[in-house]
Amino acid sequence: MKQLVKFELYKIFRQKGIYIGMVIMFLLFGLVMITESSNISQYLKTNSIGVKDEIQIAAKKWEGKLTEEKLKQASQISLSLSERNPILEPLTDEEIATEYIASSYYFNGYNRDEIQSRIDELDNKLNKVKGNDSEYQIVTLEKNMLENLDNLDSFEYNEGPRNTIIFTSKFAVYFMGVLMVIGLSSIFVNESNVGMDQLIYSSTHGRRKGVTAKVIASFIYTLFLIISWVTFDVLMNTYIFGNNGWSTPIQFLGFDSPYSLTVLEYFIIQIGIHILVAYAFMVFTLAISALTKSTILSFIISISVFILPTINLGIPYWQYVKKYSFANFISAPEFIMPFHAITVFGKPVLDPIIHYPAIFLLAITLMIVLYKTIRRTQVS
Repeated sequence: MKQLVKFELYKIFRQKGIYIGMVIMFLLFGLVMITESSNISQYLKTNSIGVKDEIQIAAKKWEGKLTEEKLKQASQISLSLSERNPILEPLTDEEIATEYIASSYYFNGYNRDEIQSRIDELDNKLNKVKGNDSEYQIVTLEKNMLENLDNLDSFEYNEGPRNTIIFTSKFAVYFMGVLMVIGLSSIFVNESNVGMDQLIYSSTHGRRKGVTAKVIASFIYTLFLIISWVTFDVLMNTYIFGNNGWSTPIQFLGFDSPYSLTVLEYFIIQIGIHILVAYAFMVFTLAISALTKSTILSFIISISVFILPTINLGIPYWQYVKKYSFANFISAPEFIMPFHAITVFGKPVLDPIIHYPAIFLLAITLMIVLYKTIRRTQVS
């Protein structure tokens, strides 16, 4: 089995398209990330790398507990600097950094107050839905989750971790989808095209061992892709913004989430779910490769299933296709979205508890389809 896996790995990694795709995407991603880093401040004319040190120095002065005095001071600083004419009186790097940190500090205070306002709103709603047991339980669950959020009264500069999370949702999706299809869509088709399928699957237990070797090799390749983008993501955002702020709550990244998670905890969850969904899509791609007799057809079907749902087509019910797609689930969006629960047997159940076990079952089902497809191929 070990030699079979090595041979399958060799066949996957010898494809030049993988490395060409990786280089092109990393270059594009890096260029976009550096260019978009100027968006942290309207006064910043270049990327944020040039003011990274100034921002971290300014952040040290504001880190700690959120206070009304500092919130008022932050508002005054942002207002006074915004009234300056950037042409007649251009801001220095230190002033740009101070304005950005002051705005971030004020934003944290605003988010904290918005969460408290939502709790008060839910309190009022509870009095109105007492007769509806199902809705009452859902409202109570959301209220309890919001009340148990931690560290909402503190500030820490977190632009690096914030953009690390954004990369996972914005870029890693396409990186994984494209490169998985390039590397895996022809894994069974090639055997059929060169007439090796009958030879490989005709020996005793050859069929099962051959498929298992391909699955193991494909999963190793999938992990290689994940390690590649995670390394690129963390290193690039640390270089551009620094690595402070991993212990801040995800609510301070600008997300209306009811989950009590730090940025680091959410990033770990993201990677874990990314592996699960990537595994499910990997098995799907292998199954399509086994079912089709054409490399082009296998590629088109697999890439379409992954990429098309990321496009806004504006057709009826398309939003459900987007929501329940590999491309959506792979970035674990439920943990940073507003509260949503599904009633199951009269009890509210959070979306992740429904979605990800279902994806695991889908992966198992696809694996069964894959093995049965190869079994029928051998018999024929």
